[in-house]
Parts: sequence; structure tokens; C-alpha cells
Amino acid sequence: MWNVKEAEEYFYAETSNAEISEIALAETKDSYFDHINCFRIVTTAGHVFYIFNGDATLTNIYPARPDESLDECYYKHVGFIAEYASKAIEQNFVLNFIKDTSVFPILDRRMHEISADITLEKNASQLSGLANQIRECYIILTDYLMNKARSHNPEFKNDNFKDNLAEFLAYILPGKQSETRRNVINTIAQKGWKMNAELVHKDSVTVFDILISFNILQLVVSSVSNVIVGNNMPFNKIKCPRCKNEDHIMQQDSESLDYKYICKNCGYVFDVPLDSIIKEI
Repeated sequence: MWNVKEAEEYFYAETSNAEISEIALAETKDSYFDHINCFRIVTTAGHVFYIFNGDATLTNIYPARPDESLDECYYKHVGFIAEYASKAIEQNFVLNFIKDTSVFPILDRRMHEISADITLEKNASQLSGLANQIRECYIILTDYLMNKARSHNPEFKNDNFKDNLAEFLAYILPGKQSETRRNVINTIAQKGWKMNAELVHKDSVTVFDILISFNILQLVVSSVSNVIVGNNMPFNKIKCPRCKNEDHIMQQDSESLDYKYICKNCGYVFDVPLDSIIKEI
């Protein structure tokens, strides 16, 4: 990613008749798309600009309103990149990103190691060892789910995979409308855990047993990861104050330059301060 000197060169390439008074790397953010450096620039005329640069996403510069924070500009940038990429690259840019992304880097590394070790040359004893490694991955996931469940419900005391997953899903996918998703994820995960537990104690484990068990583990981890990412998407927090519908469009007010939301269901026009969205994440 860029340093201050590279950001300065970019600023002068993208602007005219502007001189830098101050420039600094204000923050590095870990977004859903990339690690992004956020540079804050103040010109000699007192105008503030933000430059956002990442390894895998487009770089862009934004002039800031007098009362506009770095976070507001940052989420404007993230929204622009998602919109631009989905149209200029392919319609499923964000979906493809989420499908290939996990919030469990340590678990991902362990799973990549297991994947590389699954070969036809492995004997039964070695394959049984791989079943144990898959079990350890479930335990790592269990610890994460337990911590999440306890952060929501301090009285929650269970520490086994079945109870932790059920409590976590009830917290992150609440209500009748999420019942099918909860049940599907929970059923697959419980069956995968049970099958792998049998493989750990089985005398004659085959490579195909391990492949099936490992594929179920990948599905469970990916599903939980996608649920977490989707739940944390900032603009998923926005609901119409009148009808509670989540289907809306965003337009910029021509006079105030603030962004307004228009509910597609009832037509109600409302605004949501970005700071209130950020606090919920």
C-alpha cells in the first residue's frame, strides 16, 4: 500500500491549483474488501481531502465537507467501490468476495494445511490423524462461538459445540423469519460434528471419509462466516422508520448535499446519521 509520499504525488496528479499544507496517514482500516490506508490532506486554502488506497481496490480522492468525518468519507468510498466494481467488473463482485472470504484467519490456515495433507497415499492411521485435525477446527470454531454467545448473554455457560452454535445462531439470526436458515446451518453442522467424531474412533478410515468430513467442515465455517459478514454490513442496519422495510434507495439532496433514503415499500423519505450506523457495528 502507499506511503505518504505516494499519496502526495497522487493528490497533485488529481488536482490543480492546490497546495498541500498538511498530509498524514490518518488510519488504516480493515474493510470487507481490503486493508485500506486513509490519508488526510489539508491544503493551504484550508480545504480537507481524504485519499483511500488499498492493495486490491481502486484508489480514490474525496473532498470533505467542513463537518464530514473520516468515517463518513470512508464508508462513502467503500460504497462507491462496491457499486463501481459490481457494474464495471461483474454483477456478482460483492457476492464472490463474500464467498471467498472468512472472518477466521487462524482457522483458514489450519484448513488449508489439512487440505494439502489429504492425499491417496495416506494410510488409515494417518487419515485418522486428519480426522483429529478436523475435530480441532470444530473446537476452534466452538471457542469463537462461545465467546460471541457470552458477549451477548453473560449467563450462557455451555461450552460444547452443539449448544454454542445454537446460542450463537439464535443471537445473530433472531426471529421467525430466520428460522429456516438457523435450522439448516445447525443441522448440517451437528451432522458434520457427529460424523467426524465417529471417524476419530473408526479403525478403517478412508480418504473419501475424510474428504466428506472436511467438505462439511468447510461448508459450516463458510456459512457461519457469511452470516457474520452479512450481519456486520453497515447499510444492512438501515430500516424504514415507518414500515420497517429494508428495501430502499439512497439519493443525495441537491441543496444540503446530505444523503436521504427513500423506502421502496411506502415511499417514506428519511435520513440516518452515519455515526449511528457505525456505533451499531
